[in-house]
Amino acid sequence: MTLDTFTDELEPGTVAQLQNTRQNRFTHLLLLREVTAPARFTTDGETVNTMRIRTGDPQGETQLARVVDLFYRKQPGAERRTAKSIQRDLLSHIDACADDHMAPNEMQQNSVESVLFGSAAGDEQISQRSRVYYNSAYSIRTAEAAVQQNVQNAPGDETRVDATEGQGTWTPDFVKPGTLFPSVVTLDSATPEEVVFVMAAIAQTTRYGANETRGGNVRNHFLGVYTGRQDGPANLELTRVAAGMLSGTGDEYAVEDLKTTIRSDPIDIAAATDAVQSAYTQLQERRGLDFNRVPDEILEGVVQTLGDDNQLATILERQYEKVEDYIARVED
Repeated sequence: MTLDTFTDELEPGTVAQLQNTRQNRFTHLLLLREVTAPARFTTDGETVNTMRIRTGDPQGETQLARVVDLFYRKQPGAERRTAKSIQRDLLSHIDACADDHMAPNEMQQNSVESVLFGSAAGDEQISQRSRVYYNSAYSIRTAEAAVQQNVQNAPGDETRVDATEGQGTWTPDFVKPGTLFPSVVTLDSATPEEVVFVMAAIAQTTRYGANETRGGNVRNHFLGVYTGRQDGPANLELTRVAAGMLSGTGDEYAVEDLKTTIRSDPIDIAAATDAVQSAYTQLQERRGLDFNRVPDEILEGVVQTLGDDNQLATILERQYEKVEDYIARVED
């Protein structure tokens, strides 16, 4: 399958030409983020980020729970680094893209990635607002079930050293493999090429959180792509309703079954996938949201194609032409 087949399906939620104002076109990427190696989602370096929420369908039985909080800044930070790396690799013949990197005040303002993800004011005294929206994602299971502590040490180079109590050891929290985070990434007024670019960055990003070079492996499963003229359900809503659906039949469950689900061993990925997709559909219906969903067979095909550098390079070169046109019109 070619990526052009997919981009045609995105028309209801994308724009053909970049504008300097929002165009009320949204593309929502429904994800299930699966931890596949112990990860450190922490702000202070040791304690896992958590949040107390009421989980379960708000229209049914709910239960107070402390869950793992995959803070929103930890998602775009990792995925932007991947996006810039893809850009430097596939658009290496374009100076604005080949020289682009993450230093906030030194980003190339006119690169494909910076025009999409945003950039701070640099030497040109121009800033670009991001058109890729994230929010914090929450684990389906409780932090008590999903987190463990591991003692770490940091020995020096010496072969033999004097023992000193507490020196070079600490006990940080790790999120266990199998922990699942329903998540939505939204693109606002993006071109079809930009949607493909973001999906490629998400697909190729595998490490998140503190010390991401030494762990924090995450696999991002694409569960759906939705387009339309409205914003959609938030991650917290998805987690709550999906937890309820995993605890019974449809939206019918008992609170004791909900307690068992959120405190259980790792949840089967296929069951979680069905629950998150159903939760998203149900939340759409409840809020009267009118979205077009890309057919599953087309989504499956494009996910397999995201690693094809030749097709992806063609998409990015096409987008760079749109960026040049956008910059010329804005500066005129």
